Amino acid sequence: MEVRVKRKFYGLLLATFIICTSGSLTVSAKTAPKVSDTTVVETTVQSDDNIAVHNDEKPTETTNAVVKTASKTVKVNKTFYSHKVLGIKKSKLTKYYNAVSGNTKIATISTNGKVKGIKKGSTTITLTSKKTGNIYATINVTVKNCYTKKQLRLMSSIIYAEAGAECYAGKKAVGIVVMNRIRSKQFPNTLKGVIYDPGQFGPASNGYLNKSLKLYDKGKMNKKCIKAAKATLNGDKFVTYKKVTTDMSSYLFFSGYVSGKRLQIQGHQFK
Repeated sequence: MEVRVKRKFYGLLLATFIICTSGSLTVSAKTAPKVSDTTVVETTVQSDDNIAVHNDEKPTETTNAVVKTASKTVKVNKTFYSHKVLGIKKSKLTKYYNAVSGNTKIATISTNGKVKGIKKGSTTITLTSKKTGNIYATINVTVKNCYTKKQLRLMSSIIYAEAGAECYAGKKAVGIVVMNRIRSKQFPNTLKGVIYDPGQFGPASNGYLNKSLKLYDKGKMNKKCIKAAKATLNGDKFVTYKKVTTDMSSYLFFSGYVSGKRLQIQGHQFK
């Protein structure tokens, strides 16, 4: 009888131990952290250049950064800011990076990050860290002309009709006056509208412009007239004559004689 009581007692103790152990294991399973939770938070964030940045602190070197690349199309004599293309602050760009153009005849970049298209073509702007010399970013720049083939044909022809016998500066000055009129509220706002504006350009009404257009179509147009047309259509407003350069951005008139002339180039007066 005593043996049986002891067996029951030990049996109850064993059952109680098993239940308690099972309960503690269950709690442990519920409270154990998941493995993925330990990799979510990172104290160091990768910046968009060859450096790592801790919040707003000064950049420090790192070896696993990725070079940022961007592409931008700009027209001749037009500009854009590189920091806007790259999505960073202007102050950061000028403080930490040097910027150079692969071909300054195509596009240039100033110390404040302003990129300017110079002539049609493609080049790459490269930004490097002032501290390490590592490449931070590259911008593939494509520069396009500001005119169409039809506009080049018409401008070349009116320059030839009006100033075919003049020097290059005289040809270019005529083109500048035409472009200034397009921008002026006093005249039509298109190239064709300005050139064919009644009573303004004699060759447009006396048939000489048509002859010039035919000459262009035959591939016999004066090359300097085409060069002057390209320059003025792309926004060039300066002429150099007898070693003096003049900003003609406000000139609206020219003729053999102009009252109140401000500039004379060979047979034409301008104001």
